[in-house]
Amino acid sequence: MCDQNNASDLWKTYQQIAFRAPQAPSVRSFAILTAFNPRSQPLSEKENQLRNRQLEDEMEKAGIRYWAMNGGAPDGSWFEPGFAVALTQDEAIALAKTWQQNAIYWVEDDTLWLLPALMTDFAPQSLGVTFSSLLALTDSSMD
Repeated sequence: MCDQNNASDLWKTYQQIAFRAPQAPSVRSFAILTAFNPRSQPLSEKENQLRNRQLEDEMEKAGIRYWAMNGGAPDGSWFEPGFAVALTQDEAIALAKTWQQNAIYWVEDDTLWLLPALMTDFAPQSLGVTFSSLLALTDSSMD
C-alpha cells in the first residue's frame, strides 16, 4: 500500500484499479464512488458499511440512478464497496466531497478517468484504459 499522508503516492495508488459488479451500468457516462474511508483514513468495517448505507439512502431519496460497484486492487487483495452513479461530473464530485472522498472515477464512452474531489492539487487524468476491460461481472451478492 502507499503512505496515506503522501498525496502523490495516494494519487498513484488510485490509478491502479479494478472493478467488480453484478452488472454494468446502462448509461453512457457515470461516476464511481464510495463513502468508505473518508480522506483515505481507514474506518472500521461497521463504520464504513454504515456510511455506504447512508449514501445509498441519500441517493434513493434524491431519485439518483445507481448500481452496486466495488473498486479495488487489480490483484484482488482488497475491494471497497461503492456505487456507479448516473450524475454529471460536477454533481458526482460534489457528492464525493460531501462524503469526504479524495477522488472519483468517471466513465464516459467506456473511457476511465480519475477525477479529484478533495485532492484539488491534481488534474483530471485519463487512465488510458477502457472501463469494460477492468470490470469483472459477479453474482449479485458482492460480499
